Formats: sequence, structure tokens, C-alpha cells
Amino acid sequence: MEPRLTGYPSGYPYRTLFVWVALLALVWLALSSPWSAGWNAIFAALVIFSALVAVVLVTKRARARRQATRHVLDAADTALGSLPAELKHNTPLVIAVGDSGGKLDELFGSGLVRITDSVIWVRNEDPTRLMYLADALKRWRDGQGPDAIAYLLAADEATGAVTLQASLRRWCSAIGEASRAVGYALPVCVALYAREKGSSQEDAPWFGVSGAEGMQPDALADLIAARLAQYTHMASPEIPEERELRAHRAARLDAIVRWATHTIVPVFVNAQRGALQLAALGVTAIDGRPAADSLFGQFVTGITELPLASADGGAQRASAAHTQATRSLQSGTPQPRTLQPRTPPYYPLPEPLIRGIQAQSVRRALPRALAHAFVWLTAGFCAAAAASAWQNRALVERVVGDMARYKAIAPAEDAARVDALKAVKRDRDELERYGSLGVPPRLGLGLYRGAPLLQPLNALIASYQPPPPAPIPPPTIELDSMSLFRSGSAVLNPGSNRVLIGALEMIKAHPDKRVLVAGHTDSVGAAASNLKLSEARAASVRNWLADASGIAPTRFAIQGYGDTRPKAPNTTEAGRAANRRVEITLVPDCRDTFEESRNGNSRSIPQGHTACSLE
Repeated sequence: MEPRLTGYPSGYPYRTLFVWVALLALVWLALSSPWSAGWNAIFAALVIFSALVAVVLVTKRARARRQATRHVLDAADTALGSLPAELKHNTPLVIAVGDSGGKLDELFGSGLVRITDSVIWVRNEDPTRLMYLADALKRWRDGQGPDAIAYLLAADEATGAVTLQASLRRWCSAIGEASRAVGYALPVCVALYAREKGSSQEDAPWFGVSGAEGMQPDALADLIAARLAQYTHMASPEIPEERELRAHRAARLDAIVRWATHTIVPVFVNAQRGALQLAALGVTAIDGRPAADSLFGQFVTGITELPLASADGGAQRASAAHTQATRSLQSGTPQPRTLQPRTPPYYPLPEPLIRGIQAQSVRRALPRALAHAFVWLTAGFCAAAAASAWQNRALVERVVGDMARYKAIAPAEDAARVDALKAVKRDRDELERYGSLGVPPRLGLGLYRGAPLLQPLNALIASYQPPPPAPIPPPTIELDSMSLFRSGSAVLNPGSNRVLIGALEMIKAHPDKRVLVAGHTDSVGAAASNLKLSEARAASVRNWLADASGIAPTRFAIQGYGDTRPKAPNTTEAGRAANRRVEITLVPDCRDTFEESRNGNSRSIPQGHTACSLE
């Protein structure tokens, strides 16, 4: 199964997506946020700043990627300039990787791109640039990434186990990053070269397994051994030396494959769980002398218990026999085919192994970007719905709480009830405004729950009844008797009319009231005399008021109290002076009250007023 990658394919519009997410966040803050305006402004500034930083970083990264791979793309355009434009899409494109020098120099020379009969090869020696190169090639091919990575290794050149393992892990990590950059697991072809004295192009085909289905690590050595056995049996029986040469070569290549399955393949298999796919393994022979201290030589020595030089002796003898057979062919002896050695050194590209790897399809970033944009839009809508639900719940709790608080206040506490009623009225006005102007987005999205509360609010406001007004005491004017009368006299002093003018104005201002004039004295003297004197003084004041105002005497009533209702103690002169007084009080007309009661009106009769008992 192909490993699942976490990266996005090349051409992914990161900047556009960052701006899209920032816009969604700003819209949410403006329309759905439950926070205050100050917090919304702070968060909006953070969103804008984060989006700008992300856009700047992505722009710098894209610029660095273009600069790192521009020379490779220019070389590819130059190499394909004279070929049909569709060639770069229909021809497999493979990145050949390996440590600098040696194989890549022999394969590419000073060039970066090489085109064979069926493959476009691109050279790369720097693991840190492989990710950028794979991404750039996918852009260059309009969404179709590299078809494979070919890791080229000369088995006889590896002399340090630690160095080889470090190089393999470095390249596996680089291939994994490149896979994440292009959005799929890059197939890896491991091509091994074995040095052999006197090798030629025709005598050194590729032996290996290609295709992800057959890449079982435990069976690789046996599968390739079977192909090597077929290669040995296909030797011409008329040339025994050729059969011996092929047998020796097959044994040597089989040993290299078994060394690779123990040393190299496990590293790629372990990395395959991440972001690469081991898709081919092959080996071929090239002209050259093997290094005696190579890891492969040590591996062969450990198996055969023979030094590598002894094993090479057989190879040299087989090579000499092969040369002699070739000379006999040139002398005219009829043979089934002719072998033509090539001038060494020669490194063949693993083109036969690439043919077994499936070509990559076009993977455009736009559909995935649109899907991610829709996911962010859905997330924004869910966040808006959650904020709306939370704010609707808060609205309902606030309105219901205001109503409950008003109901809990006793009618006697009218001031507190009025304050609570103001909050209820504000809630009513807010809900009415939503009903007339529309529900705001922060409460909308089909979650508004304020409409059912409007009727209970109106009913509660209409049920308020103010407390009955407190009874207003009748207007009363108190006159000092000493300013009206001489001691013991009931005759008004000359000039006393100035004192009575205020009482006269009060009487004229209330034509619907009766006038009660009550006299009071101190406790000096006999109680009977004081009672008679107080009544006489009240009568004198009444007569003056009636004459001065032209009001019928029947609207007046008099009452003498003597010393029975003192205002202050009579033990002091000041107290006795305060008790000598005449009080003029306006009271309702009892006759009108009784008349209304007789006609069926519900006006109450004020009880306790003396005027109501006087006629």
C-alpha cells in the first residue's frame, strides 16, 4: 500500500489559502464574535499580522526554490527545445541521485539533463536540493511529477560502513521530503554497478526486479538469482569460454545482490514506511578493477573465506578466454553472433528497470486547495453557528433573569420594582428592534430564540400598577392669636387684615373646599372661659373672611377647642404663646360627597374631618 503523505503537492496556493482563512476569521470577528469590540480589534490585528507573516514566509520559500532549481529547468528546456512539446509529459522523467563524482560524471558529463530512447534523466548530487528539484520538475510538467528516483551506487567503491549508512539515510530523508513536496511517494530504483575486468555493453545487461508488487525484501535475492541463472544458460554452447565468463559474472552479481539485500535494501524498506517506495533493484557489471578493501569484498571474503584477489583471478582468466574467443570470431570461424567490446569505462543507465515502474499521473493542486478552502469555510460556519447558539442562550438567560427579578420584588418596594421594570423594558425594546430591523448575524443562522419572549415581556410590563397615592393632608394656615387679638378679647385688632390676606388667597384658590376655622388658647384661666374665647375668636376670623371674600358663610365652619389641643407644654411662656393660635384648614365639602354617594358614585367620604360633621 502506498504510504500516506502529510505534505501538499507542488503548485499548492498557500498564500491564497492563508488570505482566505484570514478573511473568514475577520468576518467571524465582525459578525459572530461574542467578545467586546476591543477584544475583536486585538484579535483582528493578530489575524492580519499572522496572515502577512505566513504570506511573506511562503513567498521567500518559493523564491528560494525557484533560484535553487532554475539552472536545472533551463537545462531541461534547452535539451527538449528541438523535440515535441508533449515529450516531457509522455516520456518518463527520472532524477538520478548519488554522491558527487564517479557515476554521475560518467553518465552526464558536465550536463544536468540526459535524454535516452525512452527516459528523461535529470542529475542531482545534493540531497538538500532534491525536494526543490522534484517540486520544480512537477511545476515544469504542469502537475506531473517525477516518475522515479534512481539511486546509483558502485558497490566496489563503498569502503566504510558508517559512511555508507549515513549516505543512505541522508538520501532516504531527502527522498521523503521530495515525496511530501510533490504529494505522493516517489518510487525509488536502486541501481548497483559491479566492476569487472574486460566488461562490455552487450555482456553486461541489467539484472533485477522492477515494480512495487514484486519488491519483497526476503525474495529479492532469489528472484534476481533466477534471472542470473537464465543468463548463464543462454550462453552459446559453441563457445565454452563465454559460458564460463557468464557463470563467473552471474556468481559475482548474485553476491552483490545478496550484499545489497543485507546492507542497502533494509534502509530503504524502513524508510518506505514514511514517504518513499522501493520500486526496483538491479545490478550490472562495468569495466574496472574491484577495490580489495570494499564492503562488498569483505562480504564475499566472509562467505567464501577467500580473498577477493583470488576470486578476481578466475574473472581475469575468464576475460582472457573471452578475448581469445573474440579473436577466433574475427578470423572467420562461423559463430552464431558477434560480440563488440566498448572502450572502458562505461556506466549504463538503469533504463530497463525504469520501464517496470508505473508512470505518474497528473496531480494538480487546485482541486485539493478548493477542498481545503471548503473545509475552512465549513469550519467557519460551524464556529459562527456555535457563537450564535451561545449568544442566543445568553440572551434568553438575561431576559428570563430580568423578568424573574422583577416578579420577585414586592409591590410595596415600588422604587426597586421601577428599576427592574426599566431593565425589562430595555429587553422588550431590543427584541422589538430585532423583529422590525432584522436579527443580527451574531444571533441569526436559524438559532434566534428571542421572538417567543416578546409577548411575555409585554404582558409583564402591562401588569405593572403604581401604588395608590398617599393621602394629602388638607392645606392649613396657622395664625398667632396675639397678632390678631388682645389678651382675653375676641375682637380683631386694627391692621390684622394683613395677617389674614394669606388665608384669603388660599381660600380663593380652592373654591371647591369648605373652610374650617378653629380657635385654640393656652391653659391660663378657666377651661370653660378658654373654650368660649377660642370659639369667639374663630367666629371673628370667619366673619372677616366671609366679608372680604364674598363667599357665603355656609362654606365656613368654626370650632373652639380652648386648651384641649396644645402644641407645646403650657409650663413655659414660649409654649403658651404657641398654643394661642387660630388654624384655618380647607376640607372637602361633605355635602357634595354625600350627594355623589346618593347618585351611586364611588367617591369615598373622608372620615375624621370636623367640617364633615358641621353644617
